Amino acid sequence: MARPTYAEINLDAIIQNTRAVKKLIGGKKICAAVKADGYGHGAVAAAYAMCAGGADMLAVAMTEEAVQLRKAGIARPVILLSPAPREDIDTILDLGITACISDVPFAGELSAAAVRRGATARAQVNVDTGMGRVGFPCASAADAIMTIQQLPGLEIEGLFTHFACSEDVSVTAEQLRMFKYVTDRLKSAGMTLPLLHAANSAATLQMPDAHLQCVRPGLILYGLYPPGADASGVVLRPAMSLHSRVVFCKKVSAGTRLGYGHTFTTERDSLIATLPLGYHDGYLRQYSNRGEVLIKGKRAPVVGRVSMDQTLVDVTDVPQAGEGAEVVIYGRQGDSSIRVEEMAARLERIPYELTCAVAARVRRRYILNSTVVGETSSCSQDVPEGLRNYFPGSTINVPPPGGDGNFFPRSF
Repeated sequence: MARPTYAEINLDAIIQNTRAVKKLIGGKKICAAVKADGYGHGAVAAAYAMCAGGADMLAVAMTEEAVQLRKAGIARPVILLSPAPREDIDTILDLGITACISDVPFAGELSAAAVRRGATARAQVNVDTGMGRVGFPCASAADAIMTIQQLPGLEIEGLFTHFACSEDVSVTAEQLRMFKYVTDRLKSAGMTLPLLHAANSAATLQMPDAHLQCVRPGLILYGLYPPGADASGVVLRPAMSLHSRVVFCKKVSAGTRLGYGHTFTTERDSLIATLPLGYHDGYLRQYSNRGEVLIKGKRAPVVGRVSMDQTLVDVTDVPQAGEGAEVVIYGRQGDSSIRVEEMAARLERIPYELTCAVAARVRRRYILNSTVVGETSSCSQDVPEGLRNYFPGSTINVPPPGGDGNFFPRSF
């Protein structure tokens, strides 16, 4: 029997959010971020939904993530946002993955491998305008890109950069100015510019000048608002909700110490419920004595330390909160809700961390048109059998006609 802890992933919400972003940016393209297993939502299912919503291409961090999408039948452009190891070049060429170029030697090896095959390698060039991780420095980027452009068997499809402080418009504007410095130099040298993209979720929401020809959102497609960003221009639906059930309830007297380290002592006679959820499931230990969950539509506080597999909550003030009662960790129950953004702020973390933390052993239950269309057994990267049948081939294989992303048959 399945453990009663699962994450519900609403694919309708992802489709709606993608369409909302498409409307916000006008005729620009969307490069949808599905790295980190789709921010914990399940990369393949999220990619299906984003393509259905009008995403033009998909972005991942590692070759393995791109391979997973190709194996799932997704033929849309898949872009690596990070440099790949040299040993991944054959796989990149085999599957038509768009490589990330951050140095000239890698570009040379990619070119040589493509020439040996009589093929053309796809690539995008990363320009470092202030993140400081990878990419060509602005001062030398234009010269490097012009050198790379001359390599045989290599097509530069795009140039991109990463914003370091996208919630800070002034810092981001300076990075955008530096990126424009590079592209202006390339134009002056006679280069026809490829696709340009820089805007993450926050910049997509609040900086139209950063939209360029393409935006590269992640968080907002999953229905979550970036901390500190002005999100007044779009309404989003959270795609993930996290659920469980009470598996044990007991009455304890005042003065009872609870959990590892006895960090909580009851001040009254209390009813304590045990949830089959712990930090190995991604319910962070920082929630100890700080978190809240919904039971019977009321908030119940976490008491004691979150342990590996179990968490205690005080349900003294929750009528009928016995064994089997449904629990919502993130999401809505009745008229009450607990948003990921709220809990992230409480822990002084960011929403990305909380959804990415939801572990592989937490089943993902996928909802489309208000119906369960698939469920993983034990790992979010296991694509539920039959899920692909809900997404026509045209949805995931070709760019959306007219950019409206309206792929679903009328019966849907």
